[in-house]
Amino acid sequence: MGALSRSDQYANHLRSEGLSVRTRDTYVSVIQQIGRKDPVKWLTERLTVDTPIGTILPFRAAVKHFLISQKEMSPEEADELLPKAKGLPCRLRNSLSPEGLDCFREALQDIDDPIKTILLLLPLTGMRISEICNLRLEEYTDQRGIRGFLFRGKRQKMRFIPLRETAQGYMKEYLDGRENVTWIFEGYGGTPLTPAAVRKVTRRLKKVDSSLSELSPHVLRHTFATNALRGGMDLRTLQALLGHSNIETTARYLHPDAQMLFDAMRALEN
Repeated sequence: MGALSRSDQYANHLRSEGLSVRTRDTYVSVIQQIGRKDPVKWLTERLTVDTPIGTILPFRAAVKHFLISQKEMSPEEADELLPKAKGLPCRLRNSLSPEGLDCFREALQDIDDPIKTILLLLPLTGMRISEICNLRLEEYTDQRGIRGFLFRGKRQKMRFIPLRETAQGYMKEYLDGRENVTWIFEGYGGTPLTPAAVRKVTRRLKKVDSSLSELSPHVLRHTFATNALRGGMDLRTLQALLGHSNIETTARYLHPDAQMLFDAMRALEN
């Protein structure tokens, strides 16, 4: 068998890092754009203050993984070689307000399982949509007497998400009669439900309720982070729950919402 091609080697590296299919496809697309050009020079030419940081970061990550897989660099060496990301800040992504969450839960009454349960759990767990869709039944377990999800998340890192009583109630109701399955949230043919199927439902909900105009699985993840901030959770704990390798990534989730800013200003009047 001959040596692997450059693209195959890169794809295998991304897979070994535990990246989702969607992320792998994005990074492969970036490397295809680069072609035979010098990847560091290509990246440097695109790092301008006029480019949104949300565009730059996937470019930089794709090139970093490319250097690791092709040049046999360590992550630290690759990071040192690449220019620092700069650009326009990402658009402020709003989370659902408490009132918005009530409307969201009300809108789910007409949605069938397993998508209904997935959407109910997302703002209570902060999980990525790809993570929750691929949960196995055995990963719903106890850790020191605490019920929750123990699974391998992004980059195959083990993570435990404890479930509050409300979330445990959703799971108990959903799993009634589903004790002999492999995947908690099964789609057709005994395979895991796809994130695309869940996103299709959130897009439909956006059209029928104007208060849910920004709804998506990722907004529900932001909602969890915002509620954690409102409740006083420390940054390191939130980093562990969200599954971020870098605490700076977690910090991007922690912008106070309008209600929090208003409450802070009102407190100054006392």
